[in-house]
Amino acid sequence: MPVILPAYAKVVEALKPLLFDLPGKLVGIDGRNGIGKTTLGRYLAWKFNISLIEGDLFLKVGRGTPKHYLDEINRIIQFRLDKPRPVILESIGLFHILERLGRRSDFVIYCHSDNYDADDELRPWLDEYDHTYAPRHRANVVADITHADS
Repeated sequence: MPVILPAYAKVVEALKPLLFDLPGKLVGIDGRNGIGKTTLGRYLAWKFNISLIEGDLFLKVGRGTPKHYLDEINRIIQFRLDKPRPVILESIGLFHILERLGRRSDFVIYCHSDNYDADDELRPWLDEYDHTYAPRHRANVVADITHADS
C-alpha cells in the first residue's frame, strides 16, 4: 500500500464536501516551481476522477516572466465546467492566470515546503507575485509537503 503524505490526506478531506457530487467547480493549486503542485494535482485528479490542467504544459517558450497560452487553458476550463464537471488548474502564478482569464477559483490549495530551494531565474517574478497576490493567505488550505528525508 503506498504511503500518502499527510498534506495530501488533509487536502482530500477539505475537498470532499466541495466535490461530493462532482459539480462544475474550478480548483486551483498554487505554489513555487518544483514544490510538488503537479504531483498533488495528479493525485487529486486520480482520487476524485476529475481533469487536471498542468499549467507548465501551456507555458510559452522564453525566459524570465512566465507566460501561458491563456486561450487554451480557458477553453479547457470552460469545456469541463460546461459538462458540468470539476477541473483542477495547477500552476505557478495561479492568481495571475485567473485574473487574466477573468475567472475565480472555487477552492485554492497552496503548496508549501520548509526545504524548498528557489529557482534563481524566477525568484524576482515569484517574489513580486507573492507580494501582489498573497497566494498563501488567500488559499482555502495550505499543503505542507516538506519531506522528512530532504
